[in-house]
Amino acid sequence: MSWKTPVRALLFGFVALSAGAILYRAAGFSSSGESPVPPAAALVEAPAAEKPPVKTAVVYYFYTNTRCSSCTTIEAYTREAVEKKLAPGYKGWRVEFRGVNVDEKANEHFVRDYWLNSKAVIVQKFSGDKALKWGKLDRVWTLIGDKDAFLDYVAVETRKLLDLE
Repeated sequence: MSWKTPVRALLFGFVALSAGAILYRAAGFSSSGESPVPPAAALVEAPAAEKPPVKTAVVYYFYTNTRCSSCTTIEAYTREAVEKKLAPGYKGWRVEFRGVNVDEKANEHFVRDYWLNSKAVIVQKFSGDKALKWGKLDRVWTLIGDKDAFLDYVAVETRKLLDLE
């Protein structure tokens, strides 16, 4: 009998014992012979009720570094329309005003986003961070001589956009 046969038997026995020990421990028995310890109960958190995203409408006034008196009036009237006629909100929408200088590097993208070629009032709907529909209020230039009509126009057009699905 060659020396290889007992070595093979010894290696085979070692592998079999190792596999048995692994299976024994995986079954939950300890090496001390004690009964297995039950696993700790996992803390299961109830899924939090997801809050619907905040619905926001932003009434932007886009301007440049060069401004005339009409430009500053449009900004003032637009801000006033939002603060007086829309600030309490509308059908679950929070409405806010933002003046944005598109000559600033960080704001240049708005020119492409809203196809701006002049100063403009834009109403943009957001659901959380997701941009939805938007509209351009072109008549602000023709209504600048009638403050009440201007304020009503901004409020009515903003509400119309918010009513769209």
